[in-house]
Amino acid sequence: PPPTYPSHPQTHNMFAVTASTMGSRVAVKMPRAAVKKQQPRRCASIVRAGNVVDTCKANGCSKFAELAERVGLSDVLNAGTFTIFAPTDEAFGKFNPEGLSLPDVLNFHCVKGKIAEKHITNYPLIMTLEGTKIAIDSKTFKAEGRIEVGSPPQGTQGLAGRVDGGFVIRSVEADNGVVHVLDGVATPKKALIGQNGGDVAGTQPGSWGG
Repeated sequence: PPPTYPSHPQTHNMFAVTASTMGSRVAVKMPRAAVKKQQPRRCASIVRAGNVVDTCKANGCSKFAELAERVGLSDVLNAGTFTIFAPTDEAFGKFNPEGLSLPDVLNFHCVKGKIAEKHITNYPLIMTLEGTKIAIDSKTFKAEGRIEVGSPPQGTQGLAGRVDGGFVIRSVEADNGVVHVLDGVATPKKALIGQNGGDVAGTQPGSWGG
C-alpha cells in the first residue's frame, strides 16, 4: 500500500503529497488557497490621437483639416511639431471669408512647436505660420476662466478693444503637437494707417497678406 504521511497542524493546509506505488515519482498538489495564478502584466493604455490634421478631423474641425489639405498646408503640419488653433466646423459655417486669403487665414491658426493648454497664457503674442502674431487674451482668462485666441487689438499700442477670434473649447494632444479647438475663426488684420500716413501704434506693417 502507498506510504502514509502524518499530518502536521502547520503544514496540513499548505500542501498534500501523493506517491506512486513504486515511489519513483512524487506529485505535489497545492490547494487553491495557496496557489496564486500569475496574471499578465497590464500597462497603462496609451491612446495615440494621430497627427494634428487627423486630430482636427476627429474633434469637430474637419473643415479646417479639409481646407488645409486643399492648399497643401497639411503636408507641412504633419512633417513637424505644431500647435493648431482649429476652429470648429460650426465656427467655419458662420464665417464670411469674402476678400480673405484662405492660406493666410489657415496659417494664422498654426504655430511652430507645442504649447500645452496650461501654458498658453504665458504667451500674449505668438508668431504664426502666416507671418504675424496671434494674441492670447490673458485678461479674459483671469476674469472669466476662458482663453480667447485671435487677432491682437489694434490702436493705442494694442490696448484698445479685445482679441478678435474665438474661445478655446478643449485641447487635444496629438502625436506631433496639440490642437486647441476654437469656437470662432481668427483672421489677420490690415495694419491701421494714421493721419500722418504711418502705421497706427499697436499695429504691424505688412500684417496683411492679401
